[in-house]
Amino acid sequence: MSKRARDMAFRHFNKGVSLIEKGLHEDALESLKQAEEQAMGAESPQMLVAVLQTYADLLFSHDRKEEALERYIAASDILEKNPKYMSPEQRASMFSNMATVLEESGRKEEARDKYEISAQIYRELIEKEPSNTSHVSNAVSTLNNMGALLAEMSENGDAFRIFEEAFKLHDRTAESKKEDAEYQRKRITILENLLNIPIESASGLEEGRYGQLMEIYLEETRANDITSLNVSTTLQNFAHVLENEGKYDAAFMKLQEALENISTRFDEDPENPVNRKNTIKILRDMSRLLENEDRSETLLEKYGSILEMSRKLLASMPSNTSYQLNVAFSLDIIGNLLKDAGRIEEAMQRIEESVDITLQVLESEPDDSSSLQAGVSIIEDMLALAELAEDTDTKLNLYRKLEDKIKTVSQESLELGLISAGICHEAGKILAEKGADAEALENFNKAISTYETVRHATGDDSKMNDVLEDIAKTQLSLGLNDDALLTYIKLVKTNPSGRGYIDRIDEILLKKEKKADSTGNVDILKKEYENILEIRTELLGLVPDENRKNAAGIRELQGKIADIMVAMGQTREALQVYEQLQETDTNNTYLPGIVKLLEKLKNSADLQPGTEGLEIFEFLLSKYNKLMEMDGKNDTILANRAAVIENIAYILSEKGEAEESGYMYNYALEAYTGLAGLQPESVFPVERIAALHAKIAELAANQNNTDEARTRYETSLGIYRSLMNADLSNTEHQLDYAGVLDGMGSFFLSIGMHADAKKSYENALKTFAGIMELEPENLTYRSNVTITLQNLGYTLELMGRKEDASWMYENARKIKDGIE
Repeated sequence: MSKRARDMAFRHFNKGVSLIEKGLHEDALESLKQAEEQAMGAESPQMLVAVLQTYADLLFSHDRKEEALERYIAASDILEKNPKYMSPEQRASMFSNMATVLEESGRKEEARDKYEISAQIYRELIEKEPSNTSHVSNAVSTLNNMGALLAEMSENGDAFRIFEEAFKLHDRTAESKKEDAEYQRKRITILENLLNIPIESASGLEEGRYGQLMEIYLEETRANDITSLNVSTTLQNFAHVLENEGKYDAAFMKLQEALENISTRFDEDPENPVNRKNTIKILRDMSRLLENEDRSETLLEKYGSILEMSRKLLASMPSNTSYQLNVAFSLDIIGNLLKDAGRIEEAMQRIEESVDITLQVLESEPDDSSSLQAGVSIIEDMLALAELAEDTDTKLNLYRKLEDKIKTVSQESLELGLISAGICHEAGKILAEKGADAEALENFNKAISTYETVRHATGDDSKMNDVLEDIAKTQLSLGLNDDALLTYIKLVKTNPSGRGYIDRIDEILLKKEKKADSTGNVDILKKEYENILEIRTELLGLVPDENRKNAAGIRELQGKIADIMVAMGQTREALQVYEQLQETDTNNTYLPGIVKLLEKLKNSADLQPGTEGLEIFEFLLSKYNKLMEMDGKNDTILANRAAVIENIAYILSEKGEAEESGYMYNYALEAYTGLAGLQPESVFPVERIAALHAKIAELAANQNNTDEARTRYETSLGIYRSLMNADLSNTEHQLDYAGVLDGMGSFFLSIGMHADAKKSYENALKTFAGIMELEPENLTYRSNVTITLQNLGYTLELMGRKEDASWMYENARKIKDGIE
């Protein structure tokens, strides 16, 4: 059976080969298919290998790559057992073809292996027969294909090595093939492959060797009248090599040569997209190289040549926005260089032209974000130049001129609007300095209108406060006190802790109060007091009341409104009167008045030193205990009573009476818990409960009661977590939560639980950092982050992680420096 199959296989195989030679490929495919079927049962691996290779080659030539690959693999498997079934020449050819199929199938690693097998066989054949030009030619083709694959795989060093090997082999026959055009084209192709590799990432290449190869290539292209486009590309690649070696001047010179070369082609055919594309690539490389140049005069000269070519590109296609922006960027860079050289007038001319071009682009393509960003950057450069104006009149004229330019862009843009708003703000400040308050206010109002739009669109109000401040000051200068008051209230709402706004509001309100006092009309007086009280009450809910100034104003107004005749009396005497009245009133009519007076007394106690304050708070506690007998479910009484107990606990703690303080803190905790039961929707008692648990934990830690401390800390954290989950935007809860984590970290640190301390500090840091992202310039937030970073660094240092600790200390230092 096997002998007959072998004979049949041989017959079909010979027929297939003959048909191939005659160009009858379809018939040949059928014969080779039959040969394959017979060879499978012929028990002749050598015959099967020959059939598989020939069949695969023919299938491959007919683009039936998967079928070809299947047979190449089968033949390869047989040859692994006995390579002698096929001559070295045949094996080299087959593996080279097989690699090509694998590469086209996307199996690049396998293709690389097969190329290497083929190349190695050719190397051995050439070593045996150095003068065999067929072996050399085939080896060159295989190596060239292999190099191309390696380059595609970004293995640039290996690719260069293989290409150079191919070139050296090809160079062996250079003398005898001078007149062979195909030979010369192949030689140039190999050189192009060599020189087009991103050599900056290839290892082991020397500038000298690259230069030799480039010179050979240039000689070949000149001798064979090859297009100069490839010459430009080669010069550009050589520039990359020089740049990689830090030879920036030499690299720039090569790019200039490349630009001159391509410029000639560009002048001949400016419409050719290939010329445009390569010109742009060279210009980009030149611009990148100049980033390493710090000589101003040199930069001006070199950017001048870039600008000249960029103008050529633009002239060839005036509507191309990329070309327009290239010119604009070059003008902007040159303008800034002139500015640095003190040539302000020339700088302004260049940058003003750059602005005009950029705004023209934005008018034609308003939705192009990259053009918009470019325009914003260039306009900001012009603004920076305006800042260098010698006098305010010149600066003001420049601002107005730039604002008029921006108005030419008909399409609305948030970014350009912000720039216009900034210009209006700066112009307004100049006008205010010159005493033109009405015109200044008009500019400020235009600016704030834009910033209001931004706030509604994005939530960003970062630029509003400065303008609002200037508006308020100008309104005061113009005598518009009521308008100024409304503006300051806006400022408080956007930045509660900012720059003395409350003081300004207080001054205005005091003037209004003083004016009301002089009316002599009780109704008008009461109405004005109520208006002022409404404002002060709103402010009390918006900002921390430093020195209790606003609260004092509210208390005074409440007293005046309740009873103008008695509100200005001494607090204890007034309280005594209200208590006496209350004793005879079954409807608790005077209870609110009593509570208000007690609140006054409590606020005054806050300002007293320890012992004196303690005496007042103890007096208040006795009064609130009595009030609870009258109205035990009064929220205000319960809240104030709890606060009084908490204040007593705090004073005792400050005096070092830890046991008594702990008792009172627990007493306060009980009071707030009762209040929370009556006010299930109120957050306040829950906040105090969380804070008290943290305070009790601190006391327990100081008394070495570690279990109690840990339990209290965890309870406090749990409550704060619930509060945060209920109101994700409440930064106070997040700050308190992070503060408890910080305290818990200190506690763990004090008892040697370094890992737990580290975890607490890390969680605190994470929370503080999240808050700081909302207001990165907030000094309180930055200070919290600084302290926690230092604590975490100290913990890591104790754990032996000095490098991590140093990182924490360094970041803490940077933030601290930013605060200072």
